[in-house]
Amino acid sequence: MKKKAVMLLAAVLAAALVGCGGSGGQSQGQSGGGSGTGADAGADSAGKDSITIATDVDVDILHPSDFSTTVEHTILSQIYDPLMFMNPDGAHDPEPRIAEDYEISEDGMDYTFKLRDDVTFHDGTALTSADVKFSLELYMASEYQGAQVIGLESVETPDDTTVVCHLDAPYSPFLLGVCQVSIASKAYYEKSEDDFVNQPVGSGPYKYVGREKGSKVTLEAYDGYFRGEAAIKNVTFEVIPDQSTTAVALKTGEIDFATIESSTIAQLSGDDAIQVEEVGNSGFTYVSMNTEKAPFDDVKVRQAINYAVNRENVVAVCYDDEAEVNSNICSKDRFGYSEDQPQYTYDPEQAKKLLKEAGITSPYDLGTILVAEKYSNIATVIQNDLKAVGLDVTIDVKEFNAYIDDLTSGNYDITALEMTLDGDSQQLEMAFTTDYIGTANNARYSDEEMDSLFSQARTEADTDARAEIFDQILTKAQDEAIYAVLCNPLTLYAHNSGLDCREFPYEGIYSIYNFSWK
Repeated sequence: MKKKAVMLLAAVLAAALVGCGGSGGQSQGQSGGGSGTGADAGADSAGKDSITIATDVDVDILHPSDFSTTVEHTILSQIYDPLMFMNPDGAHDPEPRIAEDYEISEDGMDYTFKLRDDVTFHDGTALTSADVKFSLELYMASEYQGAQVIGLESVETPDDTTVVCHLDAPYSPFLLGVCQVSIASKAYYEKSEDDFVNQPVGSGPYKYVGREKGSKVTLEAYDGYFRGEAAIKNVTFEVIPDQSTTAVALKTGEIDFATIESSTIAQLSGDDAIQVEEVGNSGFTYVSMNTEKAPFDDVKVRQAINYAVNRENVVAVCYDDEAEVNSNICSKDRFGYSEDQPQYTYDPEQAKKLLKEAGITSPYDLGTILVAEKYSNIATVIQNDLKAVGLDVTIDVKEFNAYIDDLTSGNYDITALEMTLDGDSQQLEMAFTTDYIGTANNARYSDEEMDSLFSQARTEADTDARAEIFDQILTKAQDEAIYAVLCNPLTLYAHNSGLDCREFPYEGIYSIYNFSWK
């Protein structure tokens, strides 16, 4: 099985977080349901049943298991439902959704799910165990989302409402991965693979209506949804690449909800019709160096770059302090993190010393720092820090999809971006192991010991022993300076104050089903 997945936070959040103020075109699509203007917006919410959500990039694909960006994931999560879901309340433990109940064998090798018998797809057909088996196998074969079902060896369907997942070894985070698996219709796929991707049919709270490329995607509430029809009936995801334009659209009521950058908060402050939400997540901003190319194949050069970057300045300038400084790829509230693991601090003299030991004489041309449009400003901050230690880089800004193509193919020297690898810490293997070169392993790092450590962590059932393995993994990652991680930014949402969004899941995809107008 090809275990690859990536959730690149570059188109990533419905409207990007990074960018020190944002960049991109001024284009703006048609409104799909504004909510009044200015201070009257909240008051105008009574009786509304539609919502317009800004997204800073267009979707490329609407395949339930082959998507690679968060905007795609967000839209697909409204159309499809998972077997299990992670409740945002309390301990965030997996709970049944399409499944009615489940049990785990004593040896941890078999997971048996009992399905609800009242779930239907948007075309009216009943959802059965055959659809669950089909969907799990789609994920097993997926180049992008296969990591969600790590360890799954085979799927058995004794009857229409029973699914048995057989693992190749005990894997404690298996249920967390299952929470990310969208259940799709086997019959619809067999009828037309083209429609399956371009006219998706799920069993979730919203039906796909249509798409205007580069402009918007529209959904409508599914009246046959087994949990009851959604309060908000019509949903428009409108593509607005520029953050300033997004802020204006929020203030005028043209849009009702958006993921925003920290720099946009000032533009929205003082407007009682707009509410800003801060949500923690384990996503990280980082500098990735192509370890297949010199001089980045030299650990001392990578360490020097880690010391050269002023993380506090990045957080202050690019995030308006709406982020936590952290040089560890593992966020501080995630399993496996330890204060005893090495951290990189701002030390330009140490950076110069390491560069000298590596045989680098200044000024030295590092090549090009390739970034997507939204990361051009953060690239400028990095460029200045590197120049201060004698390293010159030229910034090359590309359109997002072109950037992703170059990034995943290894056609770059150095880059800066955001990424999130949510769920269990096991997902971090996507950033470090050989199998994921070409997707989330953007450093193109390959090391047998690191691959082995993640394999051990995957099958270790004892929590303390697993924590020790992750301590080895994260210590090794820091010692070898595989990446230059900068910080953990908050996810920032802004919405019409008349919109009740309930609780946002930690680093999760929001559910419009939980939204309602006051």
